[in-house]
Amino acid sequence: MTTSFPDVDGLLEQAATAAGLDDFGSGYREGLEALIMAIRSDLPVTAENLPRIAGPVLALLISRLHSEAGWKQHPDCRAQPIRAPLVITGLPRTGTTALHQLLALDPQFQGLEQWLIGTPMPRPPRASWATNPHYRAAVAGQEAFLAAVPAMRITHEVNAGDVDECLNLLAQSFVSHYPSSGLGLPSYDRWWWGRDEGASYRRYADNLRLIGAGSTQRWLLKNPGHLTHLEELFAVFPEACIVQTHRDPALAIPSVCGVIHPARCFFHARAVDATTVGPRELELWAHSEERAQCVRAKRPERFLDVRHADFRRDPLGVARRIYAHCGLELEAATLARMQVWAEQQSGERQVQHVYTPEQFGLTRGQVRERFADYIARYDL
Repeated sequence: MTTSFPDVDGLLEQAATAAGLDDFGSGYREGLEALIMAIRSDLPVTAENLPRIAGPVLALLISRLHSEAGWKQHPDCRAQPIRAPLVITGLPRTGTTALHQLLALDPQFQGLEQWLIGTPMPRPPRASWATNPHYRAAVAGQEAFLAAVPAMRITHEVNAGDVDECLNLLAQSFVSHYPSSGLGLPSYDRWWWGRDEGASYRRYADNLRLIGAGSTQRWLLKNPGHLTHLEELFAVFPEACIVQTHRDPALAIPSVCGVIHPARCFFHARAVDATTVGPRELELWAHSEERAQCVRAKRPERFLDVRHADFRRDPLGVARRIYAHCGLELEAATLARMQVWAEQQSGERQVQHVYTPEQFGLTRGQVRERFADYIARYDL
């Protein structure tokens, strides 16, 4: 039996009650209204799945509330410069997460811990996290989600205290591919496609300034979605050093579909036809790569390419290339930690996660044709 999805004011009231805060700032209502309209038109909302569908929307609103509160409490942080961040991007499932984890072993970097993406604030000392109610709530929430969607433990497990990608922080303005990736919302995609995300990136940069308030560490960031909006990224971080990862799209696109599909089944609280996932992901990421190539042509010196196969074969060699390209020092102690990480990863590689394009409504030929220029350019 279908039920009604809350309107904007209803969601704002729920989020304010949950967070104990009431200032959402400005510049988000149009996207939120478009999202609500898409949920109402594209999804069969039921009493069972309503909390699951509303959950990610409320989480973004709660994250906004904490950002606004943090900027009020620490007004000077927004003037803090962000110097030459190291940014990992590339098609999803091309090794961005593993590379992020490897480089995050270096204490010269700071990253976006998952729990601080959900409740932005100046990063407390790590020793205090275990007693921080926001951290504890994030741990419990992530454990509950992984218990409900156990496939994510295999394909993309990130714990509350781990560095995570920038996607959820960027989505605070509700102009993002994020809502439709999880829920499957063609109506929202049509609204979002081609939208300017400049305001989203400016807010994102201010959130980094809040979370890193008082820190002089260089930022280490990661998000496949930066491919779509590299112009906006350079507008806020003109000195960014970009590491772009590469893999045969006929392997990467089915793999990202394999991450999205079980999550979408959870949010819908029913089995979702897997063949509906592939066409959207194929077009999104092919278009994103084409946009990225246009930006790269203007700033080739800001990019370093890493093939997935090279990283799997020699992760430390890839790390050395990155440090040399970005003018960074790779200290012996960091290299030793990376060596331990690489050995542990090597021991876990007997588990293979193989997906076919056909599972998700695609063919190998279709994927390779759509990415033909990309495959030739990077010899994939």
